[in-house]
Amino acid sequence: MNRYLAVTLALLSVPASACTLWGAAGDVVAGSGTLLAKNRDWRPDHSQSVRLVTPKQGFRYIGLFADNGAEPGIKAGVNEQALAVVSAAASTLPKKIRNAQTDARGVMSKILRQYRSVEQVITDADALFKPARANFLLLADRQQILQVEIGLNGQYSLSVKRNGVLTHTNHYLSPELAYCNQLRGPSSHVRLSRIQSLLAMGEQPWHMTDFAQISRDQHDGADNSLWRHGKEHTLASWQIVLPAEGAPQLTVVLANPNQSEQQETWQLDSQFWRQKAALLSPSLP
Repeated sequence: MNRYLAVTLALLSVPASACTLWGAAGDVVAGSGTLLAKNRDWRPDHSQSVRLVTPKQGFRYIGLFADNGAEPGIKAGVNEQALAVVSAAASTLPKKIRNAQTDARGVMSKILRQYRSVEQVITDADALFKPARANFLLLADRQQILQVEIGLNGQYSLSVKRNGVLTHTNHYLSPELAYCNQLRGPSSHVRLSRIQSLLAMGEQPWHMTDFAQISRDQHDGADNSLWRHGKEHTLASWQIVLPAEGAPQLTVVLANPNQSEQQETWQLDSQFWRQKAALLSPSLP
């Protein structure tokens, strides 16, 4: 094997983007309800913000947005009906395949605008996910969490938990979509093993503060930890509790490049949703 080919294969073996998703539902959550979290990892070449969105039609929602860079748009959100969704890139598919997809974008915004519950999303799964681009989603309402793996050619898989935990990183877990794991790299597998281990070893029931502590874990070094500072950085952390009753609580950490880290917490009660559309956490100059 010549040197050029060896270097090319080595580059192809490393996924280009990453995130870690985890959630819990039922008896494993303090006070019941659900918890949902995401660490967003990407190249530190752009800024992010948190915005309150009022669409022309549909429910209001608060979202974590990448404001520029190679993949701008919403990365996590929760609507006024207490339905939350976070995403992770399908990095084990080659970029040329992902870029060549003619499938629909915007499935996260559509879910937040139009759906009240995980059950409604499951009912409309074909309409939502068959035309969608390859991606991973984790959703939560007050009763359950839902994991969605979107592959190629209209294929997708669903996993639901009413009592327990779900975790995901950036490679396909369902056997029927395993063919989409065309690129290899250690980070996704290391992070999945680590988040599963922390949730298995942790003391239940889970509190939001536990998920916040987990998000900061640096057990596996700069490139493979849950909180990363190597080739990619953890640029944001999103944790939300959706209690069986009462207002959800959302905490977001923004670690925008060349800026001071910001952390904010919101009680998503009726007063919160009555305010005007706003940039809730602007990037600092």
